[in-house]
Amino acid sequence: MKRIVWVLLICLAIVIGLFFYVRYFSDTGFKIIFFNVGQGDSALVQFGDGQKMLVDCGPDRKILSKLGQYFPFYDRTIDYLVVSHPDSDHYGGCVDVVKRYKVGMIIENGVIKNGDPYWQVWKQRSAESGINNKVIAGHEVWTVASTTLEFFSPDPVLNLMEKNKEGNNLSIVFKLTHASTTVLFGGDAEIPLEQALTQKYCVSSTPCPVLRADYLKIGHHGSDSSSGEDWLDAIALRVAIISVGKNTFGHPSFRVLRHLDRAGVDIWRTDEKGDIIIDN
Repeated sequence: MKRIVWVLLICLAIVIGLFFYVRYFSDTGFKIIFFNVGQGDSALVQFGDGQKMLVDCGPDRKILSKLGQYFPFYDRTIDYLVVSHPDSDHYGGCVDVVKRYKVGMIIENGVIKNGDPYWQVWKQRSAESGINNKVIAGHEVWTVASTTLEFFSPDPVLNLMEKNKEGNNLSIVFKLTHASTTVLFGGDAEIPLEQALTQKYCVSSTPCPVLRADYLKIGHHGSDSSSGEDWLDAIALRVAIISVGKNTFGHPSFRVLRHLDRAGVDIWRTDEKGDIIIDN
């Protein structure tokens, strides 16, 4: 009998401890975390009501340790999973995320990579999980809690030459606005997509009100094929976030870094700063 009482008391203490942890220590305020996942992309958006959006999953299962670092141990829910485009350094860890977490919706660009065996594994796993799938195929504006998400790409009406309607230039590009915080997620957008977006949304003024953002997740890890001067001038960013790791591609490029420096932009790199958190 005493043993039963002790077990009940221990269970009660655990329940009370969990209550106080959730009530006083669990952080449900708005924040964005750009994870240091090496040469790849992954960012977590935590909305003001506690919903969560994971934007890309990095190249491998390292994303699980990153999520475990910031999620309470009992939390196994991701409301939205954005796969900006089917390059392995962006979706490589997504199979493991779907295995470990209950995902409410997968948001993709609709590109099919039949020649990529791992992409087939990802599509099979996501289909077997029965997760709702949403394809971005034009300009859309969403509201999640008190945050606005404006999707700009992919969009068939953008003025892209046929040869550029593939790969990085079909990345999901969107702007997040929360109170006074504005963040533009550039995926792996290259200069042709940047030019098409500025042509559609920026008539004559610089900076461009529609694309204007304080923070820009620099496209394609700071590659020389991205971050044209017109694009950066239109956004008029204050902080450039470069998700990059050890690589042989020359990322980030000297040209991009030099232009950002000349413009007086703060440069935050995951290979130098580790995880980057925006919570204002």
